[in-house]
Amino acid sequence: MNWHMVISGFIVVVIKAVGMTVFLLYFSQIFGRNNESLIPTRSYGTGCPKDWDFQLGRCFFFSTSEFSWEKSRDDCATKGSTLAIVDTAEKLKFLQDVAGAEKYFVGLMRQPGEKKWRWVNNSVFNGNVTNQDQNFNCVTIGLTKTFDAASCDISYRWICERTPK
Repeated sequence: MNWHMVISGFIVVVIKAVGMTVFLLYFSQIFGRNNESLIPTRSYGTGCPKDWDFQLGRCFFFSTSEFSWEKSRDDCATKGSTLAIVDTAEKLKFLQDVAGAEKYFVGLMRQPGEKKWRWVNNSVFNGNVTNQDQNFNCVTIGLTKTFDAASCDISYRWICERTPK
């Protein structure tokens, strides 16, 4: 038995198997990428766009770049979504678990001079916001387990939210 031939054949089979696996996993990227396509990725066919997470019946996008709150809100709008509205304890836990040690803007802010915090859908927030006495009018989550007031002009990552299609 010629061991060199057996080993060479085995290597060829492994390379073909790995190549086919990589091809199947990245099929959509090889043949063009459409950011709004409904190709199942992390959302596994739920109707969420590629690179979005499906959780609690909603689609979530976690940015990897950083913008001001206003530019973050505008980016979500271009994606057919809004900055995340964290209106349940379950949603807060999920978003904070994903955010980890990174700060992300959410859709909570107050108008300068106002006391009430409002979500981007204009509903009133009834929880607590830390650092609110520092005249910060936007809110981040992550890093801590609280809603933290932040300057709207500082660049942070952001979370968009929308319904599945």
